[in-house]
Amino acid sequence: MAIRSIGWLAGLPLLAGAWIAATGWAEPRLEAALVAPADAVAAGTGRDGAEPWLRVEARGRDLVANGEAPMQAALDEARAALAAIPGPRRIVDRLGLVAEVSPFTWAAIHRAPDRLDLVGYRPSETGRAALATALGAGLPADLTLRDATRAARGAPENFSQAARFLIAAALHLKPGASAAISDRVLSLSGEAASVEAYAALKADLAQPPAGYTVGEVAVEPAVVSPFTWSATRGPEGLRLDGYAVSEADRTAILAAARLVADGAPVTDAMRTARGLPAGIDAKALIDRAFAALALMREGSVALDGTALSIRGAAIDIQAVREAEALAGTLPAGLSRGTIALTASPVSPYQVAVRRGPDAFTLTGHLPDAEARAALRAALRPYLYGERVVDRTRLAEGAPPALLEGLTAGIGALGQLAEGEVSVRDQSLRIAGEGLYPESARRVAAEAGRIAPAGWRIDVAVDARGGVAVRDPAACRETFAALATEPTLRFDPGSADLKPAFYPVLDEVAGLARACPQARIEVAGHDDPPGSVPPPAPKEAPAPKEPGKEPGKEPGKGKSAAKAGKPAGKPAETPTMPDPGLPQRRAAAIVDYLLKAGIPAGRIAVAPTEASSDRRAVAFALRS
Repeated sequence: MAIRSIGWLAGLPLLAGAWIAATGWAEPRLEAALVAPADAVAAGTGRDGAEPWLRVEARGRDLVANGEAPMQAALDEARAALAAIPGPRRIVDRLGLVAEVSPFTWAAIHRAPDRLDLVGYRPSETGRAALATALGAGLPADLTLRDATRAARGAPENFSQAARFLIAAALHLKPGASAAISDRVLSLSGEAASVEAYAALKADLAQPPAGYTVGEVAVEPAVVSPFTWSATRGPEGLRLDGYAVSEADRTAILAAARLVADGAPVTDAMRTARGLPAGIDAKALIDRAFAALALMREGSVALDGTALSIRGAAIDIQAVREAEALAGTLPAGLSRGTIALTASPVSPYQVAVRRGPDAFTLTGHLPDAEARAALRAALRPYLYGERVVDRTRLAEGAPPALLEGLTAGIGALGQLAEGEVSVRDQSLRIAGEGLYPESARRVAAEAGRIAPAGWRIDVAVDARGGVAVRDPAACRETFAALATEPTLRFDPGSADLKPAFYPVLDEVAGLARACPQARIEVAGHDDPPGSVPPPAPKEAPAPKEPGKEPGKEPGKGKSAAKAGKPAGKPAETPTMPDPGLPQRRAAAIVDYLLKAGIPAGRIAVAPTEASSDRRAVAFALRS
C-alpha cells in the first residue's frame, strides 16, 4: 500500500504538467474560434454611420458582452446574434440602453477664431465621426470642431440640420459666444463680429430649420466708430441711413419718420450697431432730429459722432429761425454741427381763414408779424365768443394786396354761418353756408366788387340745405370752358345723343342749378365738308335718362331713321349738307337738360346763325 501511494504521488506532477500543456495549447484556439463570430456581431452594430457600440471579450469558453445600445430594438438584435454563435459555454450579458435625457441639450461654444467646442449630448443613433462629418460640411478649412458630447436618447428630429444652423450662426459672433439647442428651441448669446455679421445673423434667424423655434437671442451688435446717422427728405420721400443702436431704437426711428413723411415713402437703409457716444439719449436725439426735418421741403439731419448738422431748403423763412433755435438748445451730449438752411419764396402762396362752429382757424402763410396782427384785427368784429386758432407761418412771396383781399373775404365770411375764405396767389375764393337764402344770394351778388384789382374771385355759397350758388363771373368762366368741350360732337348725319355726352351734360345741369341768374343757349353744329353718314343701325340704342347710367331705362331720343336717314348701305358719295341738322342736334341737347331739371325759361336753342361753321356743340350764357 505504501509503495502504491508513493506511485500515485510520483505521477501527479506528470498529470498536472500534461493538463497545463493541454490547456495552454487548446484554450487560445478555443477563444479564437469564439472571438471571430463575436467580433462580426459587434461590428454589425455600427450600421448607417453609427459607431459600433457592442464590445465582446472571450474568456475561455465564455463570452463577456459590454456596451449600451442606442435603442431597444438594437439591443434585442445584438443579444439574439450573440446567442446564435456556436461553441460558448455561457454569455455574460453586461449590456444596457443609452440613457434618455430630457430636455435634450447641445451647444457650440466659440472658444477661438478657429475653434468651436461641442458640448452636451449627441443623438445615440449617430456616431461621433458621422456627426462630425455632417456638421463640418461647408465650414472653413481652418476651423476645428472639438466634440465633447455624450451619446443620449431623446434627440429631436432633424438634429443635425439644427446643429449645422447654429454652428453657422456662431461663426457670426466673436469668440466667447455660444449657440445652443434645448429640445426644439434655439438660443444664442454673444457679440456680433461686425455690422455685416449682425445683419446676416438677423436674416438667418428669421428662417430657422423646420420644426424649430428661436428662443432667447442675447446678441449685442458690433461697435462702430464714428457713430453716424442721417434722415434725408427729397422728392421721393424720406431715407434713413447710418446706424441704430438697437432694434427697439430702429422701430422708434421708423415711427417718427413715417409721422414726418405724412404719407410719403420711407426707405430704411439703417444698420444696427453700438457706438452712440456716452451721454446721448437716443430718444431725445430722435425727437430733435425729426423736429428739424419737419421744417424742410428738402434736406437732411445728420449725426456724426456727437455733432448734429441740419442742411437743406426750409419750408419758409420762419422755419430757418426755428431750426436755429433747435440747434441752439440741443439735448445733453450733442454738439452743434453745420446749420445751413435756405428759404425760397413760397409758391403758390396760400392762406385761408375758416369759420367753424366755435372757432376761426387761420392756416397758410403771411409775410410778417404785422400782417398776422392785421388779419386778427379784421376778424375781431365777427367774434361772438369764438376762439381764434392761428396756425399761419411767415414766408416771403406774398401777392400784392394780400391783406386787402383777405379783409374783403373776411367781411363776406362774417355773413355766413360756416365757411372759408382762401387765397392762392391772386385768386380769392369764398365758400360756405348762410343761415338764409338771402344771405347766400347777397354774398354771391357782391362778390365781384370785393376782390382787389387784377385778382380773380370765385364764390360758392348756399343756404343750409340748399344748392350752392356761384357768382356770375365763375359761371361765365365755367360755361366758356364747356363751350369748347370736344366730346360733344355728333356722328355725321345723326342727331342722336352718344354715351360720351352724358357726363358733360350732367355737369351743365349741375352748373345751371348753381347759377340761377344764367340763361343758357345751346348751339348745335354742322358736319365737316365731305362727311359720309354711317349705316343706320338695325335698332337705335336707347338714350340715357338725365342723371342715370346709359341703358338703364328707355329714353325718347330720336333714331337715325326718324331723322330721315334711310337704312341699309350708305351712299357712296357725300350727301348735301342738311341745313336743319344743327338745330335738331341743339334741340336734342335741350330736351335732355330740361329733363335734368333746368327750367324751360332758362334754356333754349341758339339762333341759326350761331351754329354756322361749328364742329361741336357749344353753350353760351345770356343775361
